[in-house]
Parts: sequence; C-alpha cells; structure tokens
Amino acid sequence: MELLSKEERLRILRTVAEDEEFRHALMGALGYSELLSNLEKIWEEVKALREEIKGLREEQAKIWREIEEIKLEQAKIWQEIRAIREETKKIWQEIEGIKREQAKIWEEIKALREEANKLWKEVRDLKEGQRRLEEGLEKVWGALFHGFSQLSKFAGVTFEEFVRTLLTDLFRRHGEIPEGAELKRAVIDGEEVDIFLEDPLIVGEVTARAEPDELEKLLRKARRAEEIYGRRARRILIVETADAAVARELRRRAREEGVELVIGREV
Repeated sequence: MELLSKEERLRILRTVAEDEEFRHALMGALGYSELLSNLEKIWEEVKALREEIKGLREEQAKIWREIEEIKLEQAKIWQEIRAIREETKKIWQEIEGIKREQAKIWEEIKALREEANKLWKEVRDLKEGQRRLEEGLEKVWGALFHGFSQLSKFAGVTFEEFVRTLLTDLFRRHGEIPEGAELKRAVIDGEEVDIFLEDPLIVGEVTARAEPDELEKLLRKARRAEEIYGRRARRILIVETADAAVARELRRRAREEGVELVIGREV
C-alpha cells in the first residue's frame, strides 16, 4: 500500500477540522459511533454501580449505627450482669449469715431440748415422789379412819357419820369450806349421797367394804350433781376395807377421774 504524502495528510486534517459532514463520515468509517455507544453503556453501568455503591454505603452506615446501638445495649447488659453478680454475692453473704444464725438457733434448740429433758425428768421424779407421798398419806389416813371407825362403834356413831364429822372439821380448818358449812347426807335425783355440800360442790361416798363398782356409783352421782348445779364437783370416796385387787383397780380409776380416794385397810 502506498503511503500518503505529507501534503495529502495535512489536507485531510484540514478537511476534518473544517468540514463537519466529512468529519462525521470519517468517524463513522472509523467506528467512532459504536465506540461512543459503548462508552454510553459503560457510563450507564458506572452510574448504576455508583448508585449501588451509594445504596451499599447507606446500608453500611445503617449497619454501623445498628452495631453501635448493639454495642451500647451490650454495654448495658454487661453492666446489668455486673450488678446481678454483686447482688448475687450479697445474697450468698446473707445466706451464709442466715446459715450461721440457723446453726446458733439449732444449738440453742439442742440446749433447750436437753434442758427440757432434764425438766421432764425432774417432773417425773416429782410426780413419782408425789405419788409415793399420796400413797403414804392415803395409808396414814386409811389407818386413822380404820382406827377411828373401831372407836366410833363404842361411841355409838356410825362410820359414815364419823367420816362426815371428821371431814367437815378438817375442811373448815384448812379453809376448803366456809366456816359454819357442814357436810351432810343428801338425796340427788332420787339417789342417796353420803357426803354432800352445795357450795363448794362436794359429792362423796362412804362404804365399810368396797365393791368393784364402788367408784362408778360415786361418778354417776357426782355427774348428776354437776348437771344440776352447773359446775364440777369435788369427788371423794372413803373405804374402810377393800380386797387388794379391788383396791388396785379403785386407785387406777380414781387417778383417771380425779377422785380423792382413802382406803382404810386392804385384805
């Protein structure tokens, strides 16, 4: 191919500069329109990418704001966790204090139980002593009643009358009945009562020889008197003579029912 001369080249350049139609024709021949079209497409894609980047940056900014908020919330959570730990520590300290106090209380309870056991032993000993004393007094009173009953026969006085007179004097001396009050025979609801006083209410029976149901008879009369007068009666049973087996049963039942029992002699 033959190259253009310098003059030809200069003429072409002047024509391009001065002749617009020629210039466009030349650009078309060289594919410049396609290049411009491609450039426009590229610019459109660049614009789209920029918009995408802008959106991504905005989204990223939102994400960072969210991260900051999460960090702040996390900081609050850790602060709350530290507060909870402090509170838990105080609670455990309180629990330890309670346990120590509880241990002291159990020691005190143990000491109180030991003291209570000692007291109960003392009470049992006192009750046993009281029982022996009551048995001794019963024997003394029994012997006295039996002895006086024998003397009363010579004086022409029945054992029942003798007992009423003796108990009346004894109760007055100890202030258990008013001065001038006297134990008497009475009839309550159709049944005879050997020893009776209305105020304070006293119901008693006197028998020369005790039968197995002697105490039940007394209780029946005493309960009827209590219904009539509306208060509990002092219950007394005086026995001159009783079989050993009957005496044991009378003592057992007397303790259960709160009956004052005196047995003169066991056979």
